[in-house]
Amino acid sequence: MRSIGYRQVWQHLEGELDRDELKDRAIYATRQLAKRQMTWLRSWPECSVFDCFAPALSGKLYEVINRAGERPGSI
Repeated sequence: MRSIGYRQVWQHLEGELDRDELKDRAIYATRQLAKRQMTWLRSWPECSVFDCFAPALSGKLYEVINRAGERPGSI
């Protein structure tokens, strides 16, 4: 019942929304969730952000994991 888009699909099936409005509202709800998630993640002091398309991603991940392994209790 709380899934993204569920409420909008239900409204569409009940005839309250047309297909275009369903799509727009589902996209809007998804963006709202993404913003809340990013806000929540920024509250983590040691959270690292990585560009998943970066060519050197595996090397950067390896460095972060190795540095974390050097600090007791960090992994």
